[in-house]
Amino acid sequence: MSAGRPQVVLATRELLPFHGPFGGGGIGAYVAETARALQPIADVTLLVADWLKPEHDALAAAGDPRLDHGGARILWVPVPEPDELGGFYAHMQLYAARVLEVLRAGFPDRGPDLVEFCDYLGEGFCTVEARRAGDPLLAETLIAVRLHTSVEICDVLNGHQTALFDPRLTRQIERRTLEQADVLLHGGGDVLGTYRRWYGDRLAPAVRVRHPLAAEPTDPGPAPDGPLRMLYVGRLERRKGVEDLVEAVAAIGGDWSLSLLGADTATGPRGASMRRVLERGVAGDGRIRFLDAVRREQLPQAMAEHDLLVLPSRWECWPYVALEGMLAGLPLVAPPVGGLTEMVVDGRTGWRVPATGEEALRATLEPLVLEPARARALRGGAALRDHVAALTDADAIRGEYERLLARPRAILGRVARPAGEPDPLVSIVIPYHRMHRFVTETVDSAFAQSYRRIEVLLIDDGSFGPDDGVLAELATRYPLTVLSQPNRGLAAARNFGIGQSRGRYVLPLDADNLLEPEFVARAVAILETEPDVHYVSSWNRYVDEHGAALPEPNVGYQPLGNWSPLVEERNVAGDGTAVLRRRLFDRFRYPPDLTSFEDWALYRLLHRAGLHGRVIPERLWRYRVREDSMLRTVGDVHETRLRAEMEAQIAEEEMTWTSTSA
Repeated sequence: MSAGRPQVVLATRELLPFHGPFGGGGIGAYVAETARALQPIADVTLLVADWLKPEHDALAAAGDPRLDHGGARILWVPVPEPDELGGFYAHMQLYAARVLEVLRAGFPDRGPDLVEFCDYLGEGFCTVEARRAGDPLLAETLIAVRLHTSVEICDVLNGHQTALFDPRLTRQIERRTLEQADVLLHGGGDVLGTYRRWYGDRLAPAVRVRHPLAAEPTDPGPAPDGPLRMLYVGRLERRKGVEDLVEAVAAIGGDWSLSLLGADTATGPRGASMRRVLERGVAGDGRIRFLDAVRREQLPQAMAEHDLLVLPSRWECWPYVALEGMLAGLPLVAPPVGGLTEMVVDGRTGWRVPATGEEALRATLEPLVLEPARARALRGGAALRDHVAALTDADAIRGEYERLLARPRAILGRVARPAGEPDPLVSIVIPYHRMHRFVTETVDSAFAQSYRRIEVLLIDDGSFGPDDGVLAELATRYPLTVLSQPNRGLAAARNFGIGQSRGRYVLPLDADNLLEPEFVARAVAILETEPDVHYVSSWNRYVDEHGAALPEPNVGYQPLGNWSPLVEERNVAGDGTAVLRRRLFDRFRYPPDLTSFEDWALYRLLHRAGLHGRVIPERLWRYRVREDSMLRTVGDVHETRLRAEMEAQIAEEEMTWTSTSA
């Protein structure tokens, strides 16, 4: 890395020239092109999924000239195996965590100036959450998310949204990333408009930054007389509109040909092979032929054998194949969706289909089939090359990135308090019941906080044995308050302690858990600067009864926060170890009759009230895993019963049972 030059990071699970599990699609092309385009103005680092590393190493050993990414540094992100999920809720949540881990390792002293993620699958989720949570490394880093097409939109247009938890959570982290990023990048056309119509008004601010393309135009050569030769390039996929296209041309009489060039997908009815569905539909019609996918550098040759590129997609973002088709001299036929609204200039670079679907496609294609000379009049024309040049101008794109790099960054997680104004008081409430072996370490961790303005309340929940004299000893060592009540359980002890607290914020802390020194300071900084955040928690680290960290993969708990509707199904919100606004307990409480899941119940009540929290994706406290813990002896054994009790108590808490008119 060069001193003084901006540092830009592009994260990707695809990268040309590597084929990889996704077949080297448009995202891989975009990242490779962008890395080369930015080389004159920035040092570029690529965070790349390591499933591409074997192919990279083989090409590097062979001296393959296609390994040209503008001198960018590559950092490999380990792709999780199924048995590595541990305490993560979904594959992509763990992958996003590894992206953040590799980013931190690659920039140990100062974060990069700009990190750009793809929206697909939400791989930027943990990095975005870390920046929002005031991660010091990312305090002055701009986090951008490029709109390529989310997996949620893909699933809808492919006609199948699974109810399985993992993909549903992936859709949730995609949405969260689109909302919490500093800026969204889009290529133009109706891309941003589509996202706003689909996702609503909670998206992050957006700017238009084109997609670079450094390819040279090719001459398709003279077109022979004869029937119109149409070409489709792309995956054989429902959302790409291939069924509509085949049905449209099959209804057109006369002589013509259509080549479908692309890989098969399982997006036919009931997950069937789309190619087989199409082949059955054409019933041996010799005018339609199926061609296997080819590498990007082979496309110009395939395109030269045709007159027209048809892209019938139900929605496309900013398809490189359209730009490459025009560079190869082919006019386009496409509906007004996404970036195609700007790529297709009617009568100049092709013909705009008035709508998606078979009927509109047939109405647009039939006149061209009947009069092929109209298509060939545009084929190979300068207008096609000029339009691509205008849309992909490298100097203009670099200028947009320079403006991004010059944008003032909101420095998150720092509180500017007027001189003389004290920090707000934080009340740490520690319920205690027969935890004499661990409570001293817990209290030590509370008083070891870098945030100094705290009060500690130890709530003795009816534990009066000889060993419980440790509470009196702690009261002589620390300025804490010991309060007692008859044994009524953890939730009631928390509620009692919070009722006696004086702080602006409260932190329930179980008597066997341990805080890292920065936990309170990091949480308070967020709460003091984000009024719409109502509690702050973090990831934790599991330790055994002796304080030793548990081995991989179950190293800890990685919640998301109660902003996700999935909190109604699983506790993705966080543990009870959180800093909460004290005023919440003027309206809510931990359901006192629950013997487990009381944290989850409270977070669900807050979710339903629209009061959301933030989770710091760092391990800022330690959860002690004991053989006799309440979760193991009660929660795991009686989970079905406890869930039913939680449902009832949430309903009871939400209801006003006393008359409002008597």
